[in-house]
Order: sequence, then C-alpha cells, then structure tokens
Amino acid sequence: MQNETILLSDLLNGLVELNAAGDNLSPQHFTPPPAKPFRLTAVNGKILPALLMYDYLSRNEMGSSTFAAIQKSELALQYEMQNKGNGENKPYYQTGTAVHSYIEAWSAGISLDDYLSTLQVMPTFNRGTTDGVVAEIDFYSNLLSVNFNATMPDKIADKKALADRLRKECEKKHNFISDKDAAVIAGIAAELQRRHNETGLLDWLRFAKSEWTFMYKHFKVRPDLLCDGLIVSVKTCAQIDNAHKDAKFKYGLKEAFYRYVLEKVTGKKHDTVFLFFETVAPYQSRLIYISPDTAAFYDQEVERYIEQVTRCIETNTFKGYESGLEYGCEII
Repeated sequence: MQNETILLSDLLNGLVELNAAGDNLSPQHFTPPPAKPFRLTAVNGKILPALLMYDYLSRNEMGSSTFAAIQKSELALQYEMQNKGNGENKPYYQTGTAVHSYIEAWSAGISLDDYLSTLQVMPTFNRGTTDGVVAEIDFYSNLLSVNFNATMPDKIADKKALADRLRKECEKKHNFISDKDAAVIAGIAAELQRRHNETGLLDWLRFAKSEWTFMYKHFKVRPDLLCDGLIVSVKTCAQIDNAHKDAKFKYGLKEAFYRYVLEKVTGKKHDTVFLFFETVAPYQSRLIYISPDTAAFYDQEVERYIEQVTRCIETNTFKGYESGLEYGCEII
C-alpha cells in the first residue's frame, strides 16, 4: 500500500480523519453515505421514530450502559438492572441532541444565533434550602403559566416532588441546558459549521435519523444519528487528542451492542463513526471511523454477552462471585 503524507495543519484542523484501529494514528478511507433520503423498515422488533427520551428511559428493555455491566460479572449486571435510573437526573438536552437539532436547524436555513435562542438556560437552584426549591417551582411555573402559591406544599420533600413534576412537564416543551452547556453547545454548533465549510460534513448528516428508537426482544438502542448503513455516535472529551483511545477502548462494546440491535431490527449491517467534540474552547472535533477489524472483535464479544445476558434475564439467575455474593450479605 502506498504511504500517504499527512500535513500537520490539516490534522490539527480536523480535515484528515483518523482510524481507531491500532495504537498509531493513521489515515483511513471513510466514505460518507450518499447525501439523499433513505427509508428504514423493521424485519424484527420495532422502530419507534417519535419516542420521547423520557419514555425511552422509562422502558424496561435493556440499553447499552446496563448491558455493558456484564463485562464485570452477572452480579454487576443484576445490580445495574435493579438500580437503573436511581438517583440519576439525566439532562433532557444532551450533546448528541444538540448536534442533531443544530443540523436540523441548519437544513432549514436557521442561523446559529437563532438556533441558540431556542435553548432554555437552566438556573442553578439550591435544593438544600426551602427558598431554593421554591425558586425552582416558581421558575417552572412561569414557563407553564401556572401558579402554585396558594397550594404550595408545606414539607420540603413535597416541594421537591412538585418541582420534579413541573420539570417533566416543562421538558416536553423546552430544551433545558446549563450555563456551562450553553457555551459548549454554541461552540460545537460553530465547529460543525466550520467543518461543513471545509468538508461538506452537513451535506450527508442532514439526512440522518435523529434519535430513533429500535427495540429487539430484551434490548433497546437510540443512536444519536443514523445514516444509511452508518451509526454516527456523538461524544465529547476534554482533549481531542485522546478521542481515538475512547473510541477504541471506552465505547467499543456499547457501539457493538448498537450494531447488533440495529442489524436484528433492520436486517442490515451498520458501520460506526464517532463525531467527537472538545468540551473546552476552541471545541475542536474529530470524525473517527471504526475499522472492520476493531468492529469485528467487539461484535464477537457482543454475540457472546447477548447469549449470557438473555439467559440471566429469562431464568432470573445471576451468578455471583466464588464467595457466594449472590446469596446476599449480612449487615453488622
């Protein structure tokens, strides 16, 4: 194979895409999917294009994060299944959502400033004080045009429960972000536009399916962006130079799980690319293609784990460690 020369200026500007295979960075030959609409049909399971994120998280099917616990042990998997979502306040508006919503805005001819004006910045409330919780209730009430002053609960626990209910209602109508996330999203949107000006990135991403849900037996996935035969997984990192390591080691099994479910539902194999963004200025980006060898390794791992997880679920049996942890513990 003829060696290729990479210009440092192109590499730093993200114009040369990198392969996640191997420890040495090397040019790869990723070909974008056709810039045209495509259709998806389910040959197994279900495709739910309009399922809300809140409803997706509330479903009992197993997602990639819970599934990945099987790498530790069956007992770890059982723990994740039993504690799914406990104590977790998932933001409604995440980076992947921000990326594809900006792509939709760009396709509709909406400017970056107009797009950013649609985001609702969430103030920071002190939930440790009554005044902080009341301020949170007032914030949501104003967005919903309701008033709870006359029927405000007395106990702070009840006030927090009311605030949680109001937030869920607001999330159906508003895209909430924090002050910090607002700056990150603005930077990422500007970086998307820069990359498009240089490489035409948005020409083919504009036809991607945004956060469609796919269900197969006990499992569910919700790709950030799905093109024709290609999963585009949007990720963030503190340093863009470490993105290829995260792509290969941190997300390998989870993305193989996505490919498994998508192939079962659609009957079609899918490749994976990561679209990484830095979370600090200047919000550089990398498009990283998962090589066939890397994908094949994790695909084999997923096949093995799927069989194991399915047995655990259907028999409700989860092996513990040699010490018999599955039998419980004694509190002294």
